[in-house]
Amino acid sequence: MLAQRVLVVGNTTTPDSLADLTAFACDVADRLRFPAVVAVGRDYRPERYEAVILADGWETSFTSAALGCEALLADVCTLWAHEVYEHPVSTVCSHCYGDDPDAAPVLVDGAWTTSVCPSCVDAARRLALPGVLPVATHSVAVAA
Repeated sequence: MLAQRVLVVGNTTTPDSLADLTAFACDVADRLRFPAVVAVGRDYRPERYEAVILADGWETSFTSAALGCEALLADVCTLWAHEVYEHPVSTVCSHCYGDDPDAAPVLVDGAWTTSVCPSCVDAARRLALPGVLPVATHSVAVAA
């Protein structure tokens, strides 16, 4: 069964490279309109995701190269970083479906949600709506 998410694979060997990959995953979620999971380590099965996105430099570390090759060999839909930027930034909130230029993905436990407007993020935090928007108190909204 496929998860309705994409797996973002790239170099995570240094704190800076992990930060860059996490920022790229935000762009992935915003442009492809799928929640994006940052692959940290080898404990991921690419075939369980809608697609695997290969960030620039994915081949520079053993872990990310192994995941990327596994995705390619398993015939999983695989996109390179430059292909992500061919898609426009989403300004539609994936919760209320309103068009808001401030809508952006929200980071929750290493995964980016699809774009969500600030009022829906505030409502989810304030009302703690279970199953509506998984927003933890430590989440960070990033505008693309």
